[in-house]
Amino acid sequence: MFFVLLLVGASGNVQSDNGAATGMGKDTLEDCTCDQLPPEELERILKQMEKEAKIVRPEDVLAFAEDLYRRGKYREAAVEYLRFVTLFPNSDSVDYAHFMVGYNYKLAGMYESAEKMLKKHINEGRKGQVWAHYELAKLYLYLGDTVAFYSELSEMPRKSLQRKVLIAWMKLGKGDWIGARRAVTGTPLADYLQPPALKSPTKAALLSLIPGLGRLYVGDKGTAYMGMLFVGGFYALAAYYQFKEHRTVPALAALGVGLAFHAGQIYGSWAEAKVINRAEWRQVIENFSRGVEEHVKPRIDDFL
Repeated sequence: MFFVLLLVGASGNVQSDNGAATGMGKDTLEDCTCDQLPPEELERILKQMEKEAKIVRPEDVLAFAEDLYRRGKYREAAVEYLRFVTLFPNSDSVDYAHFMVGYNYKLAGMYESAEKMLKKHINEGRKGQVWAHYELAKLYLYLGDTVAFYSELSEMPRKSLQRKVLIAWMKLGKGDWIGARRAVTGTPLADYLQPPALKSPTKAALLSLIPGLGRLYVGDKGTAYMGMLFVGGFYALAAYYQFKEHRTVPALAALGVGLAFHAGQIYGSWAEAKVINRAEWRQVIENFSRGVEEHVKPRIDDFL
């Protein structure tokens, strides 16, 4: 009964490519419960669904839901998966469809509905429990609920790929590339975690005490040579005024300009190392995300 009412009040009609309604038609009711529906209205809806179950093939409903999911229409996909669960509760694919309702709610940003559906999946003892825990853990991690995140993590099999992925994400969040790689060693995801070419900001700054050397360290040859020319040139000019012509004021002026350029070189090298590191970590995250997307996603075989 719960699924009937959820289906009826989900999100209106979903139209197929030829314009035919695939939902409950014009009888859609939003935010209704059993207590709010008159008995005759509830009976009419149930009869309509029984009639639909006789004329609609389960593989067609599931295929349509899968197509919506692949096209990124997650809210509509959730409605169709829920329709499958309601109409065909004895199907071998019902647990997969049940999970996909919550999963698509999550992808659509409907976090409260996703949490309820995924918890229901677990509490009813449906197949694919690890997937429900995995998606709940990711949801809690995104929402910043670390207690709930660790609670879901503890419920997952220690050797499951999903748990290893979550641990790797935690390590990456702390800047621990080695720990992340160790967490997924022996899985296809290890190939997506290559060592980032990080630069030490401190080393870059110290090397810049010799004009241009810090910039060379971070790979900025043009600025490095310019720094050598300007800083070295003004220092040489200051020495010339002071020791050749014994003119203190021009010497100090040249020294001041040289020091200003030198300070810019030191700070620039330090800052450039920071920029490089951010870009390298961003690339690591993107590569790992691509690996997770390719290798860690629910498949119907996991729920049979």
